[in-house]
Amino acid sequence: MGKKNLDRHACQNVLVVAITPRRENREVDLEGMRQNVRYLIAHGVDFIMPMCGTGLVYDASLEEYEAVVGAFIDAAGDEAYIVPGLGPGFGRAIEMGHISRSLGVAGVMIMPVVGPASAKGVYNGLKAITEKVQLPTVLYQRRLDIMPVDDVVRLCELDAVVALKYAVEDLDAFDAIVEKAGDGAAMVCGMAEDPCIAYMEHGAIGFSSGMANFVPRMSLALRRNFAAGDKAEAERLRALMLPFEDLRGENGARYSSSALHAAMDYAGLAGGPVIPFAQDVAAHDRPRVHAMIDLLMKEEKALGN
Repeated sequence: MGKKNLDRHACQNVLVVAITPRRENREVDLEGMRQNVRYLIAHGVDFIMPMCGTGLVYDASLEEYEAVVGAFIDAAGDEAYIVPGLGPGFGRAIEMGHISRSLGVAGVMIMPVVGPASAKGVYNGLKAITEKVQLPTVLYQRRLDIMPVDDVVRLCELDAVVALKYAVEDLDAFDAIVEKAGDGAAMVCGMAEDPCIAYMEHGAIGFSSGMANFVPRMSLALRRNFAAGDKAEAERLRALMLPFEDLRGENGARYSSSALHAAMDYAGLAGGPVIPFAQDVAAHDRPRVHAMIDLLMKEEKALGN
């Protein structure tokens, strides 16, 4: 049934944002998900976030959502926190929240708003979702215009809110939130390995990662070495991971999720194609992806030894 009692201390961690593997017909690969979850747990991961942005939740049906989250819960047993995403949209977030609660998740993360919105509307909506879903909640901030600092601080004071996944390239705003809300909610860098060291230097206690789907030891070692004061080793690991992160961001981030699917397939895990509207990695780009993965998997295995 997964770990319970999600709180801010559990977020002092690498939050692995899991892909949603699919078969060639693009149906969800439930057995592949279980394989991926067991791989993560065997390699030290205990915080897994299915059906978020990397899992392409925005384009999944509610039926798929329930099946996927259920598969992650079943595979994790009591060895990992399972924290799925909710949204986009107010009504859909509440529906997903009810599904997640019925499945016994540890908590949820409310995905960024993508439709028309105002700061007042977003504040009221996020507060209402936490009240209706009644689960430990991670907020996800990607825009300061509709989630300004003062509103985020007030939201972090809610009993249900345990963490903020911050994904805005604005350290000054982050500093202000940490100063005012850091004792009440965990501050998490939401932009993966590339900027995670800078944000941990400014008060983040963990970071979210997509690459940890296939090189979990590297992500965990990066955070662990930084926490132990070995910034040089943390920077070394980060530098090894940057080329793959840069690939994911190329050309409007068209391969943001599909590069991870390709990496999973190449590493012997479950990946498969992505669901539309995302784009699979083109055949002419796969050799470059594979060359990067060869280097990363060499380091991953060395860490295991």
